[in-house]
Amino acid sequence: MSADLEKVVINAIEKNVAGLHIDESMMDHALGELGVDSLDVMLVMMDIQEATGITITDDDVEGLVTPNLIVSFLRSK
Repeated sequence: MSADLEKVVINAIEKNVAGLHIDESMMDHALGELGVDSLDVMLVMMDIQEATGITITDDDVEGLVTPNLIVSFLRSK
């Protein structure tokens, strides 16, 4: 399931940030470094919630600053 979660996170980010293609080496980069702005973050989280059925609160979002942290959060649920 963890590989699937990585795909969900990557797909959600790439869908919401035009021209961005994430590879394994980018998973620990801050979302801002990847060109994900605050509106994109909210759209990404909504897409992830829809794809996984896992609720991500506003408080949770504050700590989810890299793709790997998002995946780790999802694994913990």
